[in-house]
Amino acid sequence: MKHWIVITCTCLLNAIPDATAQDTISKGPLFIVGGGLQADAAEIWSDFIASAKSTGPIVIIPSASGQPVQSAEAVRKTLLNYGVPKNRIEIAPLALRDDLSTGSVDESDWADNAQNSNVVNQLSSAAAFWFTGGDQARTTQLLLENGQDTPALSAIRTAYANGAAIGGTSAGAAIMSERMILQGDSLGALIGEDSGELLEVAQGLGFLKGGLIDQHFGERARLGRLAMAVFEIDNRVGFGVDEDTALIINHDGMAKITGTDYVTIIDARNAKRKLMSDHHVAISDVTLQLVSAGDKIDLKTLDINPAAWKAATVGNEYISTARSFGGGMAVAGQMLQDVIGEGLIDNADSKVIERLSFDGSDQGLIYRFTQPPEASGHWGRGSSGEGRYTIKNIEFDIRPIRMAYKEIVE
Repeated sequence: MKHWIVITCTCLLNAIPDATAQDTISKGPLFIVGGGLQADAAEIWSDFIASAKSTGPIVIIPSASGQPVQSAEAVRKTLLNYGVPKNRIEIAPLALRDDLSTGSVDESDWADNAQNSNVVNQLSSAAAFWFTGGDQARTTQLLLENGQDTPALSAIRTAYANGAAIGGTSAGAAIMSERMILQGDSLGALIGEDSGELLEVAQGLGFLKGGLIDQHFGERARLGRLAMAVFEIDNRVGFGVDEDTALIINHDGMAKITGTDYVTIIDARNAKRKLMSDHHVAISDVTLQLVSAGDKIDLKTLDINPAAWKAATVGNEYISTARSFGGGMAVAGQMLQDVIGEGLIDNADSKVIERLSFDGSDQGLIYRFTQPPEASGHWGRGSSGEGRYTIKNIEFDIRPIRMAYKEIVE
């Protein structure tokens, strides 16, 4: 007896434009890490430590964590292992949750410390700040009051404007932009709550001007979520940072990538969005770029300078067989770098590739990636020995679909 699945799709369609560009960076560097940062990520940690001002403490802010002391101590241990003197590392007592591992202290008592003069003084003198992971809403709840800066946040901003570095991972990355993604997944954002978690965007801390940050990006399939979320900000540019990977932004408006994976740049300044019935959304004319270790970005123009050890792929494609339409666990190469790398920019037989996702009922999405004449790709192996792509100017569209599938029994 043979069992087959037959799937039919009916496409729903698209439209809507508008947008203006914007940039700006303050004086200190930003280290925006997509979560999952490993203690042995030597380049990220070393660069962060080196970027700290020569005087003042490196202050760990565990505000997002449900285990604030444990989270902060893990960062402290890592900094010590990279040679930071013990007396130069401080933990800011800012948290909402009690850490049960510290029986004698109730860290939830730190909830009002954003008004505490001792804490404000500690933050004012910092050479660098590190925001831990957890729940980004806890950090904004602590450091904002009715949408305005608390004394603690004002102190952080002043130190940052005077050259202090700010780093953060996971939730500590999400807070960096002026607007902040609180929750949501790609299916929920584009199809509705019956298919997933709805998108929610709120006020962030705004250290990064003119862009929206997303984290755990490739690992949690957040491409559709960020493509939808950028329509909530003026300049419609988003940066999706993978785990154990850092987007490092300097005060001159230049950025570089370090770490093991990718940063996805979504440029929707000329994109169109159509809001349809039943919460379905169609998006077209997004420009997609993918950068990795060694690459540099001009944030004013979004121009990319690939690492010197990467060679052009167009005209020298490694693959010569087009990938099939589809998606799911039975189809190889579902990460974005695989789909638009080997499936498109490094594939001599492909100019368009599509990937399908659905929610288990009759609703789904098609991601369409197109290689226009201005697209380009680079690939190479860095000092780690791992191969990495740099991919520029891929056209990206999202179409909601209705699906019907039926098991065939013979």
